[in-house]
Amino acid sequence: MKHFYFVTVFIILMLAAFFLLKHTFVVNSYCLTGAFLADNPTAQDIKNFKSAYGKKPFLVMVFIGWDKVVSEETIKNIYSEGCVMVVTWEPWNPASAEAIDYDKLLCGGYDSYIASFARQIKSVPGTVFIRFAHEANGNWYPWSGVKIGKQKYIALYRYVKDRFDALGVTNAKWIFSINCEDVPNEKNNRYLLYYPGDDYVDYIGIDGYNWGDTKPWSKWMSFAEIFSRRLEAVIQEIKKPVLITEFSSTSSGGDKAAWIAQALKSIKIMKNIKGFVLFNHDKETDWNFPPDSSSGRNLKQQLQDSYFKEKND
Repeated sequence: MKHFYFVTVFIILMLAAFFLLKHTFVVNSYCLTGAFLADNPTAQDIKNFKSAYGKKPFLVMVFIGWDKVVSEETIKNIYSEGCVMVVTWEPWNPASAEAIDYDKLLCGGYDSYIASFARQIKSVPGTVFIRFAHEANGNWYPWSGVKIGKQKYIALYRYVKDRFDALGVTNAKWIFSINCEDVPNEKNNRYLLYYPGDDYVDYIGIDGYNWGDTKPWSKWMSFAEIFSRRLEAVIQEIKKPVLITEFSSTSSGGDKAAWIAQALKSIKIMKNIKGFVLFNHDKETDWNFPPDSSSGRNLKQQLQDSYFKEKND
């Protein structure tokens, strides 16, 4: 009888573990869709994306320079469509590419502005992802680590988040967003040097583009070639969920339609990617995927997979 009792208990525990693992797998087996659509995305922009590609961009990115806040109309447009805003908050004047005074920031000289932005974010009817001072491991922004040093970069990030926390902004989720490559690729510019710490980061964001042959230094690269090595390092070194916070491809130098199809297939394999933001907007090159093009049709076909979610269940 005792033997029967232990066997019964063992079977019950095994079944419980099976159903728990099955439930966990189902819950975690997804990737949230997202896109950058325009500087001030409208509700119609979001509707157009869904009409073109079959899925709504749950994550909608906007870029905000220093001393600015997101327009109330933009916030209304995003949240009325059941989407969530990803704010790329850049501590500079983007029009002139001039840095702000980072020492002044750390001495409280911008506290009034930071507080006004924090209050706006707090009033948003839902979660807001904040991607502050992105790509510190590159050398193209004035807040880059190679320009201001790792200690000052971390201090800036922490200072801003601390101001938000002090004002009780509990709906903000903070993204430490890095470039897929360290530029320059030197020991003293490794992305991990700029990590603000687990208490200051909710998500890791990774940015990367297939520039094809549009630049003297670039070549055609698949999504996996761009992201795999950095993703593997982030998973090992930082225990945070991962978002692909910017990605796209040019059409110059290869087959863009095949590229986007393979990119979405790669994301499905890379189970640690919990969401992406497709840069679906022409800027330096043709990052867009026109709906009537082969690349647009391939994007739509891949997004039909239930793995890609248009809402956070």
